[in-house]
Amino acid sequence: MKLLCGTAKGIINPPEDVGDTYLAGYLTMMAPKIKGVHDSLYARVIVLSDGKTKVVLVSVELIGLLADFIDKIKDRLSAHGFPYKNVYVFSTHTHAGPDTMGLWGPIIGKSGINKKYMYFLLDTIVRLVLGAEKELVEVELYFTKSELLDLIENYRARGSLNGNLKVLKFLSNDKLIASLWSYSAQPEITTRENTSLSGDYPGLVSTMIEQEYGGISLFALGLCGAQSPIYCEEGYEKMEDFADQIFSKITSIFQDHKKLNISPIEIRFRKVKLKLENPDFQLLYTLGILDREYEHQTIESSVSKIRIGELDLIHIPGEPFPDLIADIVNQQEKTETICFSNSNDSLGYFIPLNQWSLKPQVWIDDIENGEFIGHETESIGVEAGQVIRSTIRELFLYKTVLAIGSHADDLTIWAGGTLTKLSSEGNSLICVRITDDYADCVGLTKEKGIKRNRKETEKAYKALGAQQVIHMDYPTDSLYTADYHELRGKLVRLMRKYKPDLVVSFDLNGTDEENMDHITTARAVNEACWQSSFDLFYTEHFDEGLEIHAVGERYLFARNPTVLNHFVDISEYIDNKINAINHQKTVMENWFHQNKLLARANNLYVELLEEDVPNAIRVTLLVKLVYGEVGEKYGVKYAEEFNKIDAGMLKDLAED
Repeated sequence: MKLLCGTAKGIINPPEDVGDTYLAGYLTMMAPKIKGVHDSLYARVIVLSDGKTKVVLVSVELIGLLADFIDKIKDRLSAHGFPYKNVYVFSTHTHAGPDTMGLWGPIIGKSGINKKYMYFLLDTIVRLVLGAEKELVEVELYFTKSELLDLIENYRARGSLNGNLKVLKFLSNDKLIASLWSYSAQPEITTRENTSLSGDYPGLVSTMIEQEYGGISLFALGLCGAQSPIYCEEGYEKMEDFADQIFSKITSIFQDHKKLNISPIEIRFRKVKLKLENPDFQLLYTLGILDREYEHQTIESSVSKIRIGELDLIHIPGEPFPDLIADIVNQQEKTETICFSNSNDSLGYFIPLNQWSLKPQVWIDDIENGEFIGHETESIGVEAGQVIRSTIRELFLYKTVLAIGSHADDLTIWAGGTLTKLSSEGNSLICVRITDDYADCVGLTKEKGIKRNRKETEKAYKALGAQQVIHMDYPTDSLYTADYHELRGKLVRLMRKYKPDLVVSFDLNGTDEENMDHITTARAVNEACWQSSFDLFYTEHFDEGLEIHAVGERYLFARNPTVLNHFVDISEYIDNKINAINHQKTVMENWFHQNKLLARANNLYVELLEEDVPNAIRVTLLVKLVYGEVGEKYGVKYAEEFNKIDAGMLKDLAED
């Protein structure tokens, strides 16, 4: 496959005509006006495309941006074909830029945000992204890394340091188109008396890379919680010295790189709800100084992972302490990982549970040689860090999904969006059809019906992203006459062969189910899920070299479910679901035909079911109507809902 890359760069200093702007970073609610420019602030953009999926990476030399503002950027870019989950705006966290969060106003209780500047910033970022998209060229990925511990201090825990220095390069015909580098020292070398704009050391180093090697160089702040530069708040001379040392290290490793294999772009996007426990933050939100929506003392944000072959890019909506997720990242042996703090949101520190202090202070002992332990005052709460950790851990878990339906259209209709979402995120999907659907046709012979349905099912399941399609070819609508022990044994064998982490199928907890194939499938599949882990059931499988296997999760659907405890947002996958269903022309024609007969038997005329309306349009209208109503229940555009069965009470007993 091909990977394309386009770039753009623009100055984001506040223009003179926007009026007063206030310097962010140190003096909360008593910030000085910006009076000059030491070094200009930039927004740098990389647009990536694999021909099907486009991703935007925007590095801004700012203290931070809240999700509500970034959503405005995403909304504008969505009109140009960039889905919300494909846009990433991350702040370098310079302590010498304009207030873009509201925390650094001229007086207590007044936001420091200049709305004219924010509109300028919004327009500039959108313009740069659209410009970068026009510059797409084919590139190869190269990666190099080292450690630079001598430039970082941790005043909270002296022995806990993350000095990872990572450089990602995008080369086209050996020409550097773009680079992205990451380091974990917070950009806070300017003094508290400073009134000039500066990108701090990240801005200086990015400019050095661009001047020396070409292209555009983005900075991503790594796992930065409690990670200060050794020259913290010592001024511009020390900042330049700090930048020189980092650039020298980058120069020493720049050509010592390895080429990374690439693959189609995979995005794992997770919305998270974070409890707002910090009373100071609650007050700021109540007063509107922090301008974002929140309810029930809960903030909604997001965590994401972008995978391109051997590369993982982790996007975190705040500043995590290294120990929060370093062990998860270090366990990844097949990919190189870069972590982005303050990406698509800026929610303060995420602190590991074992480092949380119930009585945070500011400094203890002498400042020069003392310890700082007051990060809790700049965290929304202890629980938020644990949610971030568990979400990132889940982002690295890849599942084998075994989806089992009685008939051709069961999986596409009840779970098509969910299965597409799972497969698009890199999970392995195997789809099973138990019956041959010979009766699900109108005006065809049995032989033609079986042949057409098999062919159309293959297309439909492949459209869902299935890597393998299995047909068990039991006669349709007669599973109740089948040898149940044999059927269940075949399903147990599938569990032991493919070792699914997740099984998607029918639920027995439904009412008014009139199709015995569905009931038989639900019973057999769910029994097979636990019987596959018993070494005394179907022992003949062990002669084939198979082993017992316990299924971890089940997503179960039913015609009229009585248990619903899980939903999947399929808003971005509704068209994939419809496309898969439309491949199943034979069974869908039969479905519409049967429902038309039912309508007429009740003296009803339903235009949606009439033959003179194109089939694809009928399917689209029906699917969007039904799954739009489901989505409305959960506050999303489209959704599918399930009875989720997992470890249950064992989760409460488990330790991380």
